[in-house]
Amino acid sequence: MRIRIVGAGAMGRGIAQWAAVGGHTVELCDVRTEAVTAGVDFVRSMLERAVHKGRMSAEDSAAALERLVPLDDPWAPGPEVELVVEAVREDLDTKAEVFGKLEQALPESAVFATNTSSLSVTRIAASLRDPGRLAGLHFFNPVPLMKIVEVVPGAATRPGIPPVLTALVESCGHRAVTVADTPGFLVNHAGRGLVTEALALLEESVADPAGIDRIARDVLGLRMGPFELMDLTGLDVTAAVIDSIWQGFRHEARLRPSFLTPNRVTAGLHGRKTGQGWFAYGPDAPAPAPEPPVTGDAGRPVFVAGEEGDALRGELT
Repeated sequence: MRIRIVGAGAMGRGIAQWAAVGGHTVELCDVRTEAVTAGVDFVRSMLERAVHKGRMSAEDSAAALERLVPLDDPWAPGPEVELVVEAVREDLDTKAEVFGKLEQALPESAVFATNTSSLSVTRIAASLRDPGRLAGLHFFNPVPLMKIVEVVPGAATRPGIPPVLTALVESCGHRAVTVADTPGFLVNHAGRGLVTEALALLEESVADPAGIDRIARDVLGLRMGPFELMDLTGLDVTAAVIDSIWQGFRHEARLRPSFLTPNRVTAGLHGRKTGQGWFAYGPDAPAPAPEPPVTGDAGRPVFVAGEEGDALRGELT
């Protein structure tokens, strides 16, 4: 399959690596030519790392890079393009403009997919002459490692498109889950509790970001705390998702966005990609403070309520 990926940021280049390794020809493009160059260099470095660690042969790495085609013009004619994956910023008008231009440039047979993490797929598709050709295909960062992909049919998506996207995802070694076109879909809706509550704890000065992350890792068993996760994803992206889900659920109180995020986004404190987020990154960043080992004897209180409380209390003691 020939796939055009529009947007060469963190998500776009990750999708490009995943698809090229999966055997597909990938056109990587962006309105910023420097982003395309950086994206290709990034994919090359990731493949070289995979070879160095013995996860891929040098021949397979070279073949994947051969299938990665940098494209200067996102709106260039592409008669052989079968699928477009859009991975631009999380803004409805921007995405609608991108697909409007692609609709002019590419054949009617090309399937359109948006990597939106929270916007309505139906609303994005509504701007097209043929809204039935578009569905959501939501990857998670880092794409090569995060194995789940949400396939999101909009209200007008043709029935044959989700199975095609599912087959593509699974043929490249990931797991496809078809979900409804609701705010945040499945994973981001479920995950709002962690980030929203972490920000609420910080608002109330319960603990600092490092302390909250440590609790999440040690007590919840997560590989990464919520503030580390926001820095990896990008606070600009996370804040947009939080706002979108809150608005989509008609300002549900439990999903209220934090007042901490807008100013940090405006200040460019987006995380790893800007060198400074909740934590500092880069060669000049201070090393993380040493953490004492978790001994398991902290004697944390556990409160049990409900009719089955006695049985559950017995299991916990």
